[in-house]
Amino acid sequence: MSERPLFIAPDPDPDPETPDPEVPDPEPGPESRPVPVADPQQDPIAPLDEGRMSLIKHLEELRRVLIVSLVCWLVGSIVGLAASSWIIGLLVQPLKTLNKPLYYFSPMGYFTIHLKVGLVVGLVIALPAIAHQVWTFVSPGLKPAERRFAGPLLFSSIALFAAGGALAYFFLYIAVSIISAVSHDPSLVFFPEAGAYISFVVILMLAFGITFEFPVALVLGALIGFVRSRWLRSHRRHAVLVICGVGYVVTPGVDPVTPLALIIPLLLLFEGSIQVIRMMGK
Repeated sequence: MSERPLFIAPDPDPDPETPDPEVPDPEPGPESRPVPVADPQQDPIAPLDEGRMSLIKHLEELRRVLIVSLVCWLVGSIVGLAASSWIIGLLVQPLKTLNKPLYYFSPMGYFTIHLKVGLVVGLVIALPAIAHQVWTFVSPGLKPAERRFAGPLLFSSIALFAAGGALAYFFLYIAVSIISAVSHDPSLVFFPEAGAYISFVVILMLAFGITFEFPVALVLGALIGFVRSRWLRSHRRHAVLVICGVGYVVTPGVDPVTPLALIIPLLLLFEGSIQVIRMMGK
């Protein structure tokens, strides 16, 4: 029978310089993983709200431009109504070569003609203010170097519109001269009705004035990067065809010579626009 030892020696102390074996940390479970907390300063809906507010601001600015333009047109129309008698007398001047007065056949014809002339004259008077309002709406999207063209473009648009209207007024004398030269048939007598004649003159002058804004539209297109001078030069033939078509559509003459009064100035303005755009570096 073996005897049990009375004393058991303890294990020697481990070497203090020997590191303990590393025990891998347990993988965190789903309940111990950190839950991402949304930053209150980074709202994912904020970009959408900013875009919506930007669109609302643009619509509010557009509404302001429309309201101011309509008010300017209203004020100009009041001035045009006050001067409508003098303006109608000026428009009737080309008919004096035929020794024909104007006639109206409806009870309200007199007031309708004066109202129509007043509204058109009011639009012409308000044109500078309307052009300025349109520029204030467009200019924020342009570079500072491009905004310096605001003054020249505004002045050019007014001057070109006036030049187109003046050319149309000169064209009236040509049209009346043609009528007086060919109307020798006693069975057909020219009887000028006031409403038809005034509408014809107003549409003709507006058509010439708006058509003469063609160079301004080209320069604006170059500013926003829509057209280039090289592209315009390469498409010169197409532009000539379009200008000739517009000239024959806008001018009401039946002869092939009368539309040249509009086609030749438009061709010159087109070539001048190319040079201006080229000097702009576009």
